[in-house]
Amino acid sequence: MSMVSYFFWLVAFIAGVVVAYFVPETSLSIGGKFFFIGAWGVVLGFVLFSICRKKVENAEVEFTETLNSIKGERFDLATRMPVNEKPEPEPEDLPLPKGAVPAKEALKKIEEVALRVGFPLEAWRKYARCLLKDRPVPEVVKALEELLPKLFPNASGILYMYAGTQTDLHKVLSFGGYMISDDVIRPAECASFDAGDIVISDYSNPNLTGGCTHLHHHPHGVSFCAPIEGIEEHFGILSVQTDALPDNESMDDWHAKVSIVATTFGQYVANQNLNIRFKQQSIRDSLTGLFNRRYMEESLAREVSAAIRHNSPIGLIMLYPDAIVDILQSKGRHAVEQLLWELGQRLPGYVRSEDIPCRYEGEVFCVILPGADLKITRQRAEKIRNEISQLQIAYGDAILSTTLSVGVSVMPVHAGDANTLLYTAGASMHMAIEAAGNRVVLADSLPKKS
Repeated sequence: MSMVSYFFWLVAFIAGVVVAYFVPETSLSIGGKFFFIGAWGVVLGFVLFSICRKKVENAEVEFTETLNSIKGERFDLATRMPVNEKPEPEPEDLPLPKGAVPAKEALKKIEEVALRVGFPLEAWRKYARCLLKDRPVPEVVKALEELLPKLFPNASGILYMYAGTQTDLHKVLSFGGYMISDDVIRPAECASFDAGDIVISDYSNPNLTGGCTHLHHHPHGVSFCAPIEGIEEHFGILSVQTDALPDNESMDDWHAKVSIVATTFGQYVANQNLNIRFKQQSIRDSLTGLFNRRYMEESLAREVSAAIRHNSPIGLIMLYPDAIVDILQSKGRHAVEQLLWELGQRLPGYVRSEDIPCRYEGEVFCVILPGADLKITRQRAEKIRNEISQLQIAYGDAILSTTLSVGVSVMPVHAGDANTLLYTAGASMHMAIEAAGNRVVLADSLPKKS
């Protein structure tokens, strides 16, 4: 396969990515864009495969025509002879016509073309299917781990990704018979991080300096380092090192293959990142960062069903900042939002890991406590009230502070279903507000229905 074919394939793929990027989201959703990019890559891969197969077929045709031309020339020589003359025996090595290719050379040429089409299509298709079907990250990484050794024979490599922070890159997978880098590196140790492009290091060059300093375990042959990027974000690095390139492949061939893997995997990771952000935005309150009302209602229904099924209790706390009206009148809406934001940041630290803190509506917050009886729920409510009453929030030259009016309801003591549990907790909170706030009111205090 010539480098021209590889070049045009890469240009076509990048063109598809650019087209998808500039199509308005009103016409094509984010998910649709990445599906298009994946499908475009598969189509181009099929085209590349078809071109390679066509070249093999052309070589076979050329070989067949060569043999036929040889036979035809011998027949023409025979017919030009006088009828009364006896043909001479054919020599064992009859000279071939001008431009003809000996059979051995033709077969050798076909074999060379077939070797150059040594693209691991089966492994590539499995990897591409995982991308197109948006499979989970572990499944995609496993498919990539199977593809890389076949795509880069006699080479070793390592794939790094960030793990929670952008300070260190951690090994996700490695392949090959030897180690080329550490399990954890700093992004600055790889030249591709600053370059934003594939960096090739030829260790046979005596003038080679700098470059990818993390590849210190086996600095031989040639190495390729590519950034894993997508939608202007950096997610990791792919490094591949080989002592010698295969005889039928060039530096440009490997550069193209590294680029294809890094680009497709980078776009997949970017898509996963967008999905996570979208999911977070769909269940999180934009101001406080707590779970929103929609998620609270779904969680409450789920937890109540589990509580009924396992005959276990469930507590619900609803709370309201008493100073909201005074802060709004004296300092404005922005100060209120600052107070709500601070409460949203601190509330998760005052509850258990299994509890679900939410912003219910406006200035009202609530906490779902799975498995908590009346004693545990009341203690937790008192802890939250006490902690918030001591909170001092800097706001310019002023200090923001508030107490809480808290309502507590527990199932099955005060309610038998989710709606009643929510109602009794809210009614208890309003009783606390009407009693001048800064207190916890249990649903026991509600008037009994006659």
